[in-house]
Amino acid sequence: MNQTFDFGRWWMLVGGHWAENRKRYLLALLAMGGLLMAWYGFLLAIDKFGPLNLFLQYTAYHCGLYVVGCLYASTIFAELGSKARAIQYLSIPASHLEKLMCGILFGVVLFFLAYTLVFYLVDIPMVSMANDIIAREHQHWPGTMSPIGKVEVLNLWNNQWAPMPDKQYHLILLGYFVVQSAFLLGSVYFKRWGFIKTIVTILLCWLVFILFMGKGLQEFLPEGWHYDTPLQWINFSTPGPPQFVRLPPSLERILIFLIQYSIAPMLWFITYFRLKEKEV
Repeated sequence: MNQTFDFGRWWMLVGGHWAENRKRYLLALLAMGGLLMAWYGFLLAIDKFGPLNLFLQYTAYHCGLYVVGCLYASTIFAELGSKARAIQYLSIPASHLEKLMCGILFGVVLFFLAYTLVFYLVDIPMVSMANDIIAREHQHWPGTMSPIGKVEVLNLWNNQWAPMPDKQYHLILLGYFVVQSAFLLGSVYFKRWGFIKTIVTILLCWLVFILFMGKGLQEFLPEGWHYDTPLQWINFSTPGPPQFVRLPPSLERILIFLIQYSIAPMLWFITYFRLKEKEV
């Protein structure tokens, strides 16, 4: 039997985790659906003309995904915060890689699928209700003859109206997996108050990044040149239209791909070694 990863042993670990936590998970799904339904009901009550437009659906989905997903990820290895529970958890006859893969399965993959399913189970009938309200009460905008139009259901992968980072690269959605992976690492790294400490750490890292990109790199640029985006610099000091400097398209695509898909696995990799080093 492979001591690093054995599928049969991992599958028994997954089954044991589900048996211990299925009631809590099912109740959490019902709670998420209930909260989303209450929020949508509130929006329908206060806005009779443009209820549940795409922006409101987009905001509700991503805010709930970030808040609930990160809060849940911070509890995946919560047993390690208590000495008695940590001894019991570390004594489970499974490798550290199998425990990490079990956490990723429930905390990342299944949570995302379950959250998206619950969202659409609430979103689709509530959007239909919003369209019924429009058709029954307010078919035109107040004081005009312009039709309000039918409210569409949010499509996560066809959001041409969304902010540019998400419309072109799905960075807001993919960024969720990066942030959630950071909270997964925080649940292993911090013994107490892991959720709060991870938030503080992320904010400090983000502040350092902003200062480095906005101030640090500026010191190395020629006179007149300014930082515009992470992959573009601009010069307004010369006569005529502004000058731009960008990386070659092939290198730019490689960097964007790495930003999109490599940071979360890198954090999982760090989590694995931190889990191996964990002692009670």
